[in-house]
Amino acid sequence: MALKLRPSNYFHQPTAMTADNREANPANILYKLEHLAAIEVTGEDASPFLQGQLTCNINEITDTKASIAAFCNPKGRVISTLLIIKTQPGYILLLPRSLSEKVLTKLRIYVLRSKVHLTDKNDLLMLWGLYRPDPMEGFSLPDVDFHCSSNETLICIKLPSPAPRFLCITPAQAGPHPFAENFNHGSCDEWRYGDISAGLPWFEAEQSEQYIPQMLTIDQLGGVSFDKGCYTGQEIVARTHYLGKAKRHLFLAECNRCLRQASDFAVKDAETQEKLGDILTMQALGGTTRLLLVLQTVDGETKNLILDDLEHTPLTLTPFK
Repeated sequence: MALKLRPSNYFHQPTAMTADNREANPANILYKLEHLAAIEVTGEDASPFLQGQLTCNINEITDTKASIAAFCNPKGRVISTLLIIKTQPGYILLLPRSLSEKVLTKLRIYVLRSKVHLTDKNDLLMLWGLYRPDPMEGFSLPDVDFHCSSNETLICIKLPSPAPRFLCITPAQAGPHPFAENFNHGSCDEWRYGDISAGLPWFEAEQSEQYIPQMLTIDQLGGVSFDKGCYTGQEIVARTHYLGKAKRHLFLAECNRCLRQASDFAVKDAETQEKLGDILTMQALGGTTRLLLVLQTVDGETKNLILDDLEHTPLTLTPFK
């Protein structure tokens, strides 16, 4: 049975969000997350199969606890970031849509004789984002990052963020979603801006196989196990951890310009013109753009950062929000 939301005093006509009014907006914004995709992994060998491919400890994932993870190539470079959810049939892997086919193809290489089935679920599942939702009647939202609540028709995972944000999974429906009547509707751009602000290291196909998990802080988000045993790329990931030699890390930056196509530009020191890093992902909202940067961490000095574009756009590092 579809759930209805409690009546709210905050219902109002949808309004465009900006960087300045996002935190001031009171409640109940619904996002249809068409930029993400879902892969289902089932079969009696699903758990050991994923344990041998992903950086997280699959055995610690339950129906109430999800995990971020990385799927790496043999050189320890991240093919895609994933969010792993346990279900009754097996597991659901959420990832950027632009990487879905690539991840499916590479995972199938490792199936061999394992009793595992990998299925593209994009036509059967719908992915939603909830921002500051009011309480749901008969359904308790989780209050710990990456924890889940679920029933027969809804799974909600709490994402890291100062304001309550949840990624939700429902069966695909032909008619209006039951959330829709009580929520304002936001855009994917708004949701991506929130993910970037919180430091969630989603990226697209162009950045695939360029970074090890530590460069993307996947380990700090609990998505890397260093004692579970072997998995594809484990040797490089573990060596970097124990030797402490990750020389690049993830940072949040912003600029007071609306950047649309800057992902190919390098990040430089404004004084020396030395390249310091690259853009992992970015999103403009209103007159502000927030970017996740993978930067060299040679020393603790604050650099005067610019983009290597025609305007030499200045960037300001800011804490994850």
